[in-house]
Amino acid sequence: MMKRESAATDRTLAFTLKAGAYTAFILVLAGIILRNWFTAGAAVANAGLLVLLATPVLRILVAAFQFLRERDFRYVLVSIGVLGIMVLAYVLGIQA
Repeated sequence: MMKRESAATDRTLAFTLKAGAYTAFILVLAGIILRNWFTAGAAVANAGLLVLLATPVLRILVAAFQFLRERDFRYVLVSIGVLGIMVLAYVLGIQA
């Protein structure tokens, strides 16, 4: 049986991903619609893409915080390691 803390952690992580995906979708859709009438429409669509790209990073940060609350330090270190790999890939991708 699943511990209560683990179920709450799963719900929090799922909410983070849903909120990021829905927010990105709404911003991109609004940007596409607004682009026909206003010059700011492209900026709104770009903001949606930025939210979409930031969602996995936010999910890792939320997971690290949840594991820290549960005092599961092994998974805190794993989360920080994964975040470090993502930042390294981003930095190396910009230079290429």
